[in-house]
Formats: sequence, structure tokens, C-alpha cells
Amino acid sequence: MKEITMIESGFALAGFTSGYEGIWSRNEPSDPPTNDYTALSKSLGVPLQNFIRPYQAGGDKVGTVTSEHGGSGVIKDNDLKKVDGLVTAEQSIVLSIIAADCVPVYLADEKAKVIGLLHCGRRSAAGELIHNTVERMKELGAAPQDIKLIIGPHICSKCYEVGEEVRTEYAKVFAPKELDSLFEQRGKSIFLSLTETIRLKAAAEGLSANNISSVNDCTCHDTAFYSYRRGDKGKQNLAYIMMKK
Repeated sequence: MKEITMIESGFALAGFTSGYEGIWSRNEPSDPPTNDYTALSKSLGVPLQNFIRPYQAGGDKVGTVTSEHGGSGVIKDNDLKKVDGLVTAEQSIVLSIIAADCVPVYLADEKAKVIGLLHCGRRSAAGELIHNTVERMKELGAAPQDIKLIIGPHICSKCYEVGEEVRTEYAKVFAPKELDSLFEQRGKSIFLSLTETIRLKAAAEGLSANNISSVNDCTCHDTAFYSYRRGDKGKQNLAYIMMKK
């Protein structure tokens, strides 16, 4: 098991963990919570009915959640289907998403007391997920200039080889100069930086460069984490964030 603390302050707590088994999803909605969720619940001292995990789809949909959603995707069925972003203004709710190379993105506006958590694959990173999340946070009182964004562990640009079709797809969204910062050609291979993709999209939403940070941990390099690209099938890491009381 490996765990990284992403945020530890009087305002919020956030982390990224492989869990003991890497199993966070149940086979059926009626199944009991997984052992990893149960262990995390005990570790954080937060009951499972306060955890929320959406059914992710690699898209742009964001859900604003409250205590009414508590337990969704963890101990009961989930109405948050095809959702890759969560935001809340309620304390003690634990937002969570699974990832096994995709990017967990943590957002927090301490002044407005609003947090968010995203699951960004290459399509979501270049799409409208970050925009939609910032808009939802603004609805709860957040201001872009006050939002801090942290890019969590994910597959790094040295490992993330993509096809020419990805660069073509990104060319519809980013300017030529921006593409140069996102892609690296090494021989006949093309590699993509999801970190830089998210930085550009966040800056476009008015977030300050000083409020955007990232960790250097690569899920593909670090065998203590699960990586789809490395061959881990059916197992994921978990990202979580909560506001403290």
C-alpha cells in the first residue's frame, strides 16, 4: 500500500492511495463496501455513509453533491452516472474518484469553503470538464482567482505514448504554440503531458499560475501504485478530498 497526502490543513484533507487491494468498485449495487473503502473510512475517522464516488465515464459531466448523496457508489447505488467531477460546499463529505493512470485533480477555495475533485483522462483534460467544474464551484460562491488546483499522481509524459490521432484531436482545442508544450516527439513516438494540458485549461478558466501545482509521482513508474498502461487490470488507486469541520 502507498498513500500520498495531497492537502493537510485546517481547512481540508486530501490524499491519493493504492489501498491494500486496489479494489474500490463493487460488482453489484447491493454488495457490501470493499475492504479498501472500509479501511480508509477507519483511517480517516469518517463513516462510509459520508463517502461519495461517481460512476465515471471519461467525460465532462460534473455533479454538485450534498449529504443526501452520502454513501453513493460506496455502500449504495449511485445516481451520479457518467460523472467525472464532483463539487461540494458541505463539510465532512468525502469526495472520491478512482484512477489507474488518469489524473486526479483536486480543487479548493478556502475563502468560499468549496472543494472539487476530478477524474481527467486525455479527453476530459482537453475537454470541458475543468470549465464545467469551475462553473459549478462559482455557483457555490467560489472565485477562480481563489481556487487552488493540485494535479495528483498520474502517468507522466515520459510514459504516456499516444497516437498521431491524439495530436490531431488536441489541435482542435489548443493553439500551435500550446501543442508544442503538450507533445514531445521521440523518434517515431509521440508523448503527451497531461500535467501541461490541465495547466493550460485551468489558466483559461482564470486560475492563477501561482495556485496551480502538481506532484511528480508517476503511476506507471511507481509500481506501488496501480497502472493500466503497465498492465494492472481491474485495480485502481483512489483520490479523495474533504473539508474539515
